[in-house]
Amino acid sequence: MPFRKLLQVHMRHSHTKWIVRLVILLLFTSILPVHTSELYAQRSTSKKSAKKKSSGKRKSSSKKKSSKGAKGKKKTSKKGKGKKSSASKKAQVKKYVDRGKKRYKSKNYRGALDDFKKAHKIAPSKTTNSYISRITGVLKKGSSKKKAVVKAKKPTLSAMKLAGELYDLNNDLSDSRRRMGRAMKYLIPRQEKHLSKLESRPVYTTADFEQAADSAPDDLRMQRQLGLHYEVNGNWSKAKDVYLRQVARHYHNPDAHYFLGSLYEKLGDFQKAQQSYEEALDLDVNHKATLDAMAVHQKDSPAVEMSRQVLVRTAAKAPEGPAQQFTLIHEKINDGLFNDAIAMAEKAAEKYPDQNGFIFLQAVAYNDLGEIDLAKAAFQQSIRMDPKHKESHLGLGNLYYNMGKYVYAALGFGDVVYLNPQDLDARYMQGLSYYNAQEWGLAASVWEDLLHYQSQHPIVRNLLPQAYYILAVEYNRLGEPSLGRTSFEKALSVNSNSYAWLPGAFRTLGKYYQEKGMHKQSLVAYQEVLELRPNDSSAYTGMGVTYWKMNEHQLAKAAWNRSLQINPDANDAKGWLILSKRLGS
Repeated sequence: MPFRKLLQVHMRHSHTKWIVRLVILLLFTSILPVHTSELYAQRSTSKKSAKKKSSGKRKSSSKKKSSKGAKGKKKTSKKGKGKKSSASKKAQVKKYVDRGKKRYKSKNYRGALDDFKKAHKIAPSKTTNSYISRITGVLKKGSSKKKAVVKAKKPTLSAMKLAGELYDLNNDLSDSRRRMGRAMKYLIPRQEKHLSKLESRPVYTTADFEQAADSAPDDLRMQRQLGLHYEVNGNWSKAKDVYLRQVARHYHNPDAHYFLGSLYEKLGDFQKAQQSYEEALDLDVNHKATLDAMAVHQKDSPAVEMSRQVLVRTAAKAPEGPAQQFTLIHEKINDGLFNDAIAMAEKAAEKYPDQNGFIFLQAVAYNDLGEIDLAKAAFQQSIRMDPKHKESHLGLGNLYYNMGKYVYAALGFGDVVYLNPQDLDARYMQGLSYYNAQEWGLAASVWEDLLHYQSQHPIVRNLLPQAYYILAVEYNRLGEPSLGRTSFEKALSVNSNSYAWLPGAFRTLGKYYQEKGMHKQSLVAYQEVLELRPNDSSAYTGMGVTYWKMNEHQLAKAAWNRSLQINPDANDAKGWLILSKRLGS
């Protein structure tokens, strides 16, 4: 074979060798790294174990040499070594167990668990195992409770914090609003305030009531609502037509007769009212609404005589019924036998608990007897039983008025006006109660409404201008001249004859300032009365009271004596002079 060919074959063999080597190298380095590392680890561990064995052989050989060299040590046995190691183990176990118990008692559960685990690892026993299971159970419960608490706390918000922030924000807003209001005073001219009337406006219109009544012609309750609406608006003829139609349609229903009778009574036609009430009681002797309407006690009123006749007639038909009891109680009250009337009313109320009239008559008897607190409680009980019983509201209003509680009296009379807007006496007493309570604006508003029903009411046309004039003086004193001018114009619009009502206004102002301790203003007001009417004895009496409160006793006596010279029957002046003599001044 030529040399060139041999060289080529040799080169091919060398190339294949290098390729094979490279493939093997790649296989061992990249493809099988895990296996090579495991092999390396096995080699290292085998080397370490070999070193340990060799060191162990060396130690054993050295021990043998030492044992051969020492005669005493040769006799030591393996049993002694075991005893020493077991004793040390018991000591360690006892140490861990004692410390674990202490930590368990002090509720250091994790530390106790570690101690018991160490003791159990050295020498397993039932006690250590029971402690380990007990402590792990406690730790699991605690972790679950903590997780539950954390979950419950996450969605909650601090209500107190939010409330505090809202309160602070509200205060800041109110402060800024006040500042803005003060600033705007200088930019916007002051607007006049006008007295608003206290009018009760219906929620529904007349068309609404009529439409509802037309849709249910046989519904007595719906027809009653329409009739009451007509009454409130003073349309008496239409209300009468409604009730007459219902009497014809529901003749055997005592309610229909009662509705017609109450309308006639409001109109002052007591004869027709009596006939309707008698028809209602003929159908039902115990008809509650009619019997409660008969339980009236207004002296010198035609309604009292009408109710007495109705009750006597019904009592004759049903001697054991409530009408007979009403009649007897009325007689006892009229004869002044109030205790007997109270006892009979109590028994009748127990027998007929639904009849409100017996509680009312009991209140009337207590009032006439002078038992004011018991009378007030009985009136209030009667109102609770039947809030629509007008006589009970009227009795409570009069009771408060006589006690001098004028605001509460006005509220009582206001309830009467609400139940019967046509009751002009209740409207007048409501305004008078506010007037005596020195609530001038409320009194003016009530009396303005009264004049819509009776424009020529003589007392109101004298008192209403006084209320407006007092408002005018107060507005001027408080720095509101425009409002004062408006109030004075209203006083003149009610009654242009100022001479008729102006002295009374000054007298009221004198008393008003006197009670407020504004003695100089009180004297000025009384002096204004005397300039208009020099012989006004009541002005001298009021002036004397003001002087007395100023400790000017001689001037007070002189004013009272002057009052008696003008009017010898001036009882107030007489009383003050007697009191001054008793006090020795």
